[in-house]
Amino acid sequence: MTHCPSCGRFVGPYEACPYCGARQTPRVSLRAVKWTALLLATVGLALLWVAAVRLPLPRISINQASSTMNFAYVEIAGQVVRGPTYNPDSRSLSFTVADDTGEMRVWAFRDVVDDLRAAGQIPALGDQVTVAGTLRVREEDVSLTLNAPEHLQVTHPRVKERTIGSITAADALQRVRVRGQVWDLREPYSGLTLITLRDPTGAIDLAVDSSLRYLTGDFRLPDVGQSLEVIATVSLYRNTPQLIPPSVRDIILLEETVPVAEKRSIGTLSAADEGRLVTIQGTIRQAEPFSAGYRIFLEDDTGSVLVLLWRDLYSALPDSSSLRADAALEVTGEVAVYRNILEVIPTRPRDVVLLTVAPSARALPIGALAGEPLGATVTVEGVIVAAESFQNGFRLTLDDGTGQVVLLLWLQVYDELPDPASLREGAQVRATGRLEEYQGQREVVPDRWADIAITPPAEPSSRREIASITRADLGAIVTVEGTVTRSEPFSQGYRVWVNDGSGEILVLLWQNIYERVMGRERLTPGTPVQVTGVVDEYRGTLELIPSLPGDVIVR
Repeated sequence: MTHCPSCGRFVGPYEACPYCGARQTPRVSLRAVKWTALLLATVGLALLWVAAVRLPLPRISINQASSTMNFAYVEIAGQVVRGPTYNPDSRSLSFTVADDTGEMRVWAFRDVVDDLRAAGQIPALGDQVTVAGTLRVREEDVSLTLNAPEHLQVTHPRVKERTIGSITAADALQRVRVRGQVWDLREPYSGLTLITLRDPTGAIDLAVDSSLRYLTGDFRLPDVGQSLEVIATVSLYRNTPQLIPPSVRDIILLEETVPVAEKRSIGTLSAADEGRLVTIQGTIRQAEPFSAGYRIFLEDDTGSVLVLLWRDLYSALPDSSSLRADAALEVTGEVAVYRNILEVIPTRPRDVVLLTVAPSARALPIGALAGEPLGATVTVEGVIVAAESFQNGFRLTLDDGTGQVVLLLWLQVYDELPDPASLREGAQVRATGRLEEYQGQREVVPDRWADIAITPPAEPSSRREIASITRADLGAIVTVEGTVTRSEPFSQGYRVWVNDGSGEILVLLWQNIYERVMGRERLTPGTPVQVTGVVDEYRGTLELIPSLPGDVIVR
């Protein structure tokens, strides 16, 4: 009050009126006002803190987020349906959460990501999460930024025990535990490794990417053949189920071996098993090469089946030379049917296991082969006295003084010889193979080049001048040496004309011979050659026809 209530005059700050002496009503001090304001502010902040801590964050459904809520601090709840992924450049973590109304991408950055890693709170595919953060609304893109690690709550789903073959697309986002053997490892692109797991019921890919490794720990890839127990979430890649583990710690190496196929006796296999992976054991009754690989006829007490080894698999076997008759074998492969013939086809060298080796082949004089049973494995030695080519190989007649026998070499075996050019008439050959019979004639058929040892023949003691060769020599084997004057292909092989100065003769190379002549690309005019062959005649023209590729020596 600034005026006296008694006389009405202005008294200012005085407590008593200087005019009439009346005392003035005391006023509130400025100090009291300040302390009161400070107290009220403190109480207000305390109440605001209590409200911020105790009152729940506003929870919204994902489809409620709109542009009017930009930068609002809200809470959402749902299931992780994609991710998590980590970007090392921006040090950011992202994952997608879905509820009944839609999906929203959630982001966390830098220190928040580090805190989540340290606490082991990285959300995984299939987890239920409650997450609070700042809404960011940009046109049609709505996302949530996690600002504090404690505002993320993760609940893991129940784990179900499953066999691999029982997992289907309907199991997407389910958490499962499977046990299987590592069947294959591959890297479709840098940063992603697919581990194919297999058990007797089927196969599935386990995906391990760089984000999973960074977010959940270091990881050493298992080897093919090792067995694993895996807890993982079922995901879909182009509608095909695959597994994504929540953490690398959920991939556990097992000491015991998980089988990849059902063990079956051979006699129980049928066309109904086509496409199924099985493991069989048996004894080799016959083994032979063919154009694309190797055939093995395997039998047990219940039946027999054809085991098909493709060329690249056969070449990779560590003990392929031991795959001969009477050896015991275990094979894991897929059942197939070709022209009503049941086949088992392994896909990896490790799936062909030699259990016991075959007894050593008996070395016999050729004259004693007549008393041996067909199918027996024998070793013979003799000199090549005749040779004949046919479409799929070569027939060599061996003579050891006690008799003669045909040594049959399929092209697959001949092509693997270290020095095929040394195989020609006059060469000394020691060979081990099956004893077979064709058109009443005994044959020894080696299964592989390692069963053949060759001592090359000496150079021919005498050569014929081309001019001296006449029709009287038809059917005779002669050797000429000269220079190529011209050459040309024809429908069944190659024609080469050779001149030695005394005359010229046509050398006829059948296709299987020509393709295996060493240096055949130099069979051009001016090239010196030596040729051994059978004298023949065609439409009045004498020809020289080599029987083996080694009969043509390009100088």
